[in-house]
Amino acid sequence: MIIVLAFVVAFVPALGWLVFIYFRDRYEREPVSLIARLFLWGLAAGPWASGMNIVIAHLFSPLAAQAQKDGAPLVAATWLLVLVALSALNEEVMKYVVCSSRVRGDPAFNEPADGMIYMSTVAVGFSAGENVVYILQTYFGALDTATGSGVTGALVSAFLVTAPLRAFGSTIGHITWSGITGYFLSRHYLSKGSGRMLIGGILLAASFHTAYNFPLFLQEIGLAVGWITWLVWIAGIERYLTLLGRALFASPFRAAKLKALGEAAERSDVLGSYRSLRARQLPIVLLLVALGIGSAVVTALAGLPQEVPYTSAFVFLLAAIAFSRFNWRCPVCGAHLVGNDPATCHHCHVALR
Repeated sequence: MIIVLAFVVAFVPALGWLVFIYFRDRYEREPVSLIARLFLWGLAAGPWASGMNIVIAHLFSPLAAQAQKDGAPLVAATWLLVLVALSALNEEVMKYVVCSSRVRGDPAFNEPADGMIYMSTVAVGFSAGENVVYILQTYFGALDTATGSGVTGALVSAFLVTAPLRAFGSTIGHITWSGITGYFLSRHYLSKGSGRMLIGGILLAASFHTAYNFPLFLQEIGLAVGWITWLVWIAGIERYLTLLGRALFASPFRAAKLKALGEAAERSDVLGSYRSLRARQLPIVLLLVALGIGSAVVTALAGLPQEVPYTSAFVFLLAAIAFSRFNWRCPVCGAHLVGNDPATCHHCHVALR
């Protein structure tokens, strides 16, 4: 029953993320069958990447542990960095390989945003499988170490703490890192960009992934730098959205659609999109902040460990920041808007009033 529940709480959010990603492509959406296949390939890539990560951990974890035991924290941190960087690169390469092998030559791969949509879809599948493992590990690990809370404490830790954090934080991380790779995949495949550029894109994604994970590992040797992880998380979202805006702006189908509709229709589309994002900006940000405060109060009154109220409040605050960065963008070029009610976009200069 616990295993089934773990799959449900991991895969239901994953399906929500798939729908969200699918509708990011504004001008020519991809075949649903292709999206489904890529999700399954991403799911299948998880065990392969995990196997390699086990080998990497087996090689470098003992070295880091020994250095820490010997009182050499800098050496321990260095070995941890090597471990984290190789694991991140392994996962990003694995996601790229399964995606690229499926979509190259597919007639649906015909605009710059497609590579980002495909890689993001693979990332959701990859993350969903990974999340199941983490939820089950948390549950059974909490049972093994439980003293007074028993099954209830294990359920709370696994399904009310780990599952939401993984569905939100880690899944968005995988989407953004893989989406960055997807942007360079499109440039390489559609614009005949160099292989060196594509490798650079994969390394950039792996660098974000490494910078996200490394502070969490450093906490294991006594350095309280976990907050850096969330700053990297926001930076990854920022880079992903910027690249997605560029890709959509460069879509040949966008140009054809606007040409067919005419200038008046284009103007109406821009204004309508801007009014929609402006209408939801402040209410949703305030709602997320209120939920963060409320969740912190409720979990504190419930007597949960002090990390839970702090974490829940922090997650909702980061969600508010991330939503603002995602939502408050020019509907034409995707650039972040300056000011509370700008008259024009500072990047493409389109009129917003």
